[in-house]
Amino acid sequence: MNIGLLVSELEDKEVKRICVGASQAARDKDITLVIMPGKYLIAEDEEDNPYDYQHMAVFDYADTEDFDALIIDIDRIGKGAPILKRDAFLNKFSGIPVLTLTKQEGLDVEVMSVNEVETDHDQFEQLGYEAVCDAVFYANNMALPSNEAAKIFSFVDKPESEALSAISRVGKMLLNRKYPKEKVYEVFAESVKKSGLNNCGIYLYDQKIRNSVKYWWKRPEHICVKSALVNGKLEDTMDAHKVVKVSDIISQLTENKPAVLVAGVIFVGEYQLGLLITEFTANMIIDYFFDTLLSVVTGASRVSYLEKELKKTNEELYEVQEELARDDSVLDHIGDQDYLTGGLNRRGFFAKAYDLLKEEFKEGSYAIVAYIHMESLKTINSMFGKEEGDRAVKRVALILKEVFEEKSIYGRIRGDEFAVLEITDEQGKAEFLREEMSVQNAKLLTDNTRYMNHLQYSICEFGHDENLSLREMLKETDENLQRIKGSIS
Repeated sequence: MNIGLLVSELEDKEVKRICVGASQAARDKDITLVIMPGKYLIAEDEEDNPYDYQHMAVFDYADTEDFDALIIDIDRIGKGAPILKRDAFLNKFSGIPVLTLTKQEGLDVEVMSVNEVETDHDQFEQLGYEAVCDAVFYANNMALPSNEAAKIFSFVDKPESEALSAISRVGKMLLNRKYPKEKVYEVFAESVKKSGLNNCGIYLYDQKIRNSVKYWWKRPEHICVKSALVNGKLEDTMDAHKVVKVSDIISQLTENKPAVLVAGVIFVGEYQLGLLITEFTANMIIDYFFDTLLSVVTGASRVSYLEKELKKTNEELYEVQEELARDDSVLDHIGDQDYLTGGLNRRGFFAKAYDLLKEEFKEGSYAIVAYIHMESLKTINSMFGKEEGDRAVKRVALILKEVFEEKSIYGRIRGDEFAVLEITDEQGKAEFLREEMSVQNAKLLTDNTRYMNHLQYSICEFGHDENLSLREMLKETDENLQRIKGSIS
């Protein structure tokens, strides 16, 4: 059985004591407990911590069939939040039995509260203990049990120096060395195992996902397993590029064996990267230990990501150098025109696109941004020669001219990539354009029996927003294209 405990932050002394009691109950009841510290519904607008709201994303991982019941400390998570916001938050978990640590008055959503703790008012360990016992009973019987007897707790805090030493060891191993491919995550799992833990996993998305106060993220269905220590055994995840359903993460990590875990999100700025889950130990309730561990893992994943991006950029630079060497005239690259299609090149596209946005993207209008990738161009060039490849490029340019309106801006921004910008008053037009591109893509496949000229494309629609830049729209469209490529491959 899996029970989720949603709390604010482990730096809160009362929350620490609740988690101590809850973890003891989980061991006594022989079930899996996942502690999810996601901070607060209304993030404080402080310059020092502008992205504190990102921690709330961990709560979205609780909304799955992997959990048999959830315990929510809504009083602390929602402190300072209006009742409607607290109500909406609890409503997110309507498909799962939910128990709150205290009775809730005035909410529209119906939730159960755990039995009142019949001990001293500050016995938070007892509250956490009884909450887990009640949740287990409720998941099995859909009713609350009679009150549990008072439990004696003998939890001994570990010295902070020991926790600091543990973080230091992990940080040195991850950040001060260079690893082949993505072995950094394997090294992390090995170091965790040496420290005596049995379960730990790092889960990352193929592409970072924007999550801001204005543009809330939508949790993807699948995630990549970068490292997994399952019941003391290191799983082989590097070569197979293992992918699991987000809804099955807990079952996958524990193999349905009892464990007490703590989960936190990995993020950079406005972007969600993934999730870290590890065992809940005495170190975790030392102030800022878990946040520091998350930061170390985030730093390591960020370095790995930047190294891949650097490699990709170098490859693109080499391609541009080769293209320049092949062309008779450098002027094609200096001007606005693409020498092959007769349309716009990268420079011309961006110049025209910025002008179009400035003139036409106004209140009530919509910007449609598209990326089109000729995934088979390199194969065509290598097997049938560059002249045949040029003909394939020209054919794609004609398709774009046919699908998009005359007033739209399109250009070849790389050898095998096109970009399009169209401003329209018609909401939802992007879906029509996707269907039309699908039809044209099917025709393209039948045009030539010697080879396959296939397109991968992403078409996104954006409502008018004064703060929305072309760069942001292109970035989101490109990230969507990368997700499409990843799901196909």
